[in-house]
Amino acid sequence: MDPPEFQPPAFFDLQGASTIAGAISTALFHRERDGEASVVDVSLLSVGWWTMAPDIVGALYTSSLNSRVDRTRPGNPLVNPYRSADGRWLYLVCLQADRFWGEVCAILERPDLIDDSRFADAQARFSHREECVAELDKAFATRPLTEWQDRFANFTGVWAPVLAPAEVYDHPQAGPNGYLPEVTAPDGSTFRLPAAPAQFDGVQAAPRGAAPEAGQHTEELLLEAGYTWEEIGALHAVSALG
Repeated sequence: MDPPEFQPPAFFDLQGASTIAGAISTALFHRERDGEASVVDVSLLSVGWWTMAPDIVGALYTSSLNSRVDRTRPGNPLVNPYRSADGRWLYLVCLQADRFWGEVCAILERPDLIDDSRFADAQARFSHREECVAELDKAFATRPLTEWQDRFANFTGVWAPVLAPAEVYDHPQAGPNGYLPEVTAPDGSTFRLPAAPAQFDGVQAAPRGAAPEAGQHTEELLLEAGYTWEEIGALHAVSALG
């Protein structure tokens, strides 16, 4: 068995936050309708299992899902990554493979593959998947990624270049949609942060600012909790003593 992939930072944390926000909203709606309070329980484990549900369900029936998928033997060659001439990758995600096979072959300038009996339909391509991927590999290796991006610009199926995290800052959808708004730090420097994924009335929920400094809102919160300035001063004095 190959070693596992390294875990990305905050793996499932963000999905968990979205899940619990939706669950709380549902509980509040239930209380508004029925007058009954609900106990909301969300864990990282449950969110992880839900996110990976297709793999978990399929693992009992398809052995390939129990290990890393071999890209030379995919179940559907049109759901697979391919490398361009300059070493970059693009990903095809055409679940309805028969619908898009001819269009892909035309873009690749390989019309001969359309009438190849080995690739006539989804079943044939599955039976000859290694040969099919080999032919597509050869085709994609003839041009750099930028040329494939131009050629696939009007493709009716689903595809995308594989981007490094730093490349998303220049993605054409980032600016117009407000997905990476600029935030000003307390020292005056600026940086960009991903916005919350939900929009209300077409307005993106951008971060209100940088993360607060340690203790930045302590006095404000203590005042809201009913402490007087004298009591807050006493707490500061005790804290200073260690």
